[in-house]
Amino acid sequence: MTTKQGDIEQPYVVKPVFKALQVLIALGDEQRSLTLTEICHRVRLPKTTVFRYLQTLAQCGFVTHDRQADMYHLGARLFELGQLAGQQLRIRDVALPVMVALRDRFNETVNLGILDGYDVVYVEMVESHHSLRMQATLGSRDPAYSTALGKAMLAFIDEPARHLPARLMPRTTFTLHTRASVMKALAQARKEGYALDDQENEDGARCVGAPIFEYPGRVTAAISVSAPASRLGRDQVGDVAAALCAAAATISRQLGHVETSLPSF
Repeated sequence: MTTKQGDIEQPYVVKPVFKALQVLIALGDEQRSLTLTEICHRVRLPKTTVFRYLQTLAQCGFVTHDRQADMYHLGARLFELGQLAGQQLRIRDVALPVMVALRDRFNETVNLGILDGYDVVYVEMVESHHSLRMQATLGSRDPAYSTALGKAMLAFIDEPARHLPARLMPRTTFTLHTRASVMKALAQARKEGYALDDQENEDGARCVGAPIFEYPGRVTAAISVSAPASRLGRDQVGDVAAALCAAAATISRQLGHVETSLPSF
């Protein structure tokens, strides 16, 4: 069956999840605590169904139940997620003009990524004007261990091994696929202030990445310049890395990081 939203059918919507979120939205729209009966009236669902949704949402921290008053209100987990979403939007807003300037200087694609588990997620991208570009797309994921973005972040966090899967699958013949080799690359990246993906994530592609810090010195994202290896030669990596580290420092300053503790290039 399909779920309708307006006049558009949504064949992939999971109905119980959709209904549970409607319960959450109803609580948010009222901006006050509601009884079970009040929520049922607003979402037009049976009490037993709404009660199960509320218990599930409460278990995840999205809803809080005041047992004494027998009323429900939004939980702290929603605030935490909202803070994270706002933080990511702020990083994108701050980083975008700096990324555009980098793209204009080198005419190569500039990426902004964040760390999520074992992966890097591309949250902003300013594409090269060249017809031949890298395969990554906005919102896509790549392993942190095989990307310049990922290694730039892993090099400056505590316990980077937590973000490495049990088995490091080779993406190309150049991928570092042992923990020892990855940790060695991270140590080098920490020393130099930038990370290099030398055709490790995508055949024929070279990428340089630098970490972005926020107050009080926590890595929050990374930016990278990526290009075909034929256009970004090893002899050019130094110039790109210097510009990239300066750009990352500019973004970090605007996010409240104290520049004196930024990695030196």
